[in-house]
Amino acid sequence: MLTSRRVPTVSVIVPNWNCAPWLPEAMGSLLRQSSPPDEIIIIDDGSSDSSVAWLTAFAAAHPQVTLLSGERGGVSAARMKGLAAATGDFVYFMDADDFVSTELFADFRRVQARHQEIDLFCFGAKMFLDLPVAQRQYQRIHQRHVSGLLPGGRASLHILLQHQSAHRVVWSSIMSRRLIDQLALQFLPIQNHEDAPWMFALYMAARQIYCTSQSYYYKRFMLSSLSQSTRDFSWVKNYFIARQSSEQFLRDQQQPVDELLLDDYYQTVMKGCLAQIRKNHMTVPNEWQAPVNQVVSKMLQQDSRLKLLWYCPSIYLGLQNVREQVGRYSARR
Repeated sequence: MLTSRRVPTVSVIVPNWNCAPWLPEAMGSLLRQSSPPDEIIIIDDGSSDSSVAWLTAFAAAHPQVTLLSGERGGVSAARMKGLAAATGDFVYFMDADDFVSTELFADFRRVQARHQEIDLFCFGAKMFLDLPVAQRQYQRIHQRHVSGLLPGGRASLHILLQHQSAHRVVWSSIMSRRLIDQLALQFLPIQNHEDAPWMFALYMAARQIYCTSQSYYYKRFMLSSLSQSTRDFSWVKNYFIARQSSEQFLRDQQQPVDELLLDDYYQTVMKGCLAQIRKNHMTVPNEWQAPVNQVVSKMLQQDSRLKLLWYCPSIYLGLQNVREQVGRYSARR
């Protein structure tokens, strides 16, 4: 329940697994906030590097920091462990290898003071390669092209999707604990796409959503990250698990299962599934042939580039390589 004070309390939940090299930058961005979070809960998920030693010293030096440690259980279990310990009116899930703008929570609190019914504060991000600060170039990603206050629900989700602003990652929003508890949300025990059904439920059930075009999150891009390194069929299988969870949410809320809405919401993931299958020469297990073929039928009608990738992958990848080489040459000039 939201407290009577005008300034809402905020808990930041940070799962960590072998992120020792990046923890100082991530944690420093939280300590330097102009309006700091009330608590920072870090869940070490069975790290084998120097993370635990660094985090233990960090928590000892900062009373607002709580460190929870355990055996390796995956990001979903770690987030749920952090949520169980969090006491804030609002929660924010952040990755341990990224960082946030120093104005994130101050700007959120200013908006929340004007719009006290908001359940989601949604924003954009910038991506950077894992390079020293002086060598970085920041590229805008996951932008919100809708700004201002919206009611939660199906109509607003359609608007966000129309403007490519319904992002499926939890680090793109500060969210109401009241709503999380009301919906009894759980992260799925999968490694990819676990955010998507969680965010779908929040968009659909929020009292109000506030969107800003501001970029507050800085996403580190590393080829070694799990989301980039998964090359087996689990990446595709997890899409179906996530989508089925969203379908079940609609049934539980006694709402019609809107296939067009779900197609729009998961469209980027559906494209990614077909791209992963072709680029990585995945073998589709027999029991998944029918659902994959259904995705193929839907997506190839909409996207000529995807059709080329699906039927002529060598030509597509060759053209893509030429495009990248031309881009590098143009940049040098």
